[in-house]
Amino acid sequence: MVPLILIGAVVLGACLVFGYSSFIVGFALMCAGVIGLIMFLATPGMVRRPGERETVVEERHYIGDHDDHRHYRS
Repeated sequence: MVPLILIGAVVLGACLVFGYSSFIVGFALMCAGVIGLIMFLATPGMVRRPGERETVVEERHYIGDHDDHRHYRS
């Protein structure tokens, strides 16, 4: 919701400064979209560098002569 309010503020500000026309509205929306895309791609969660984050894979070992992790009805 907040990004929509910010985009609306950008468009309204551009229209107040440069006048109301479809070109100004389209150009302001395009600029806001490009800037938003650049900011989204620059977040640390999107860029994975080697050795920066590790993935943990869980292993489960079942010891015994019967399977407690499976429920079979016989």
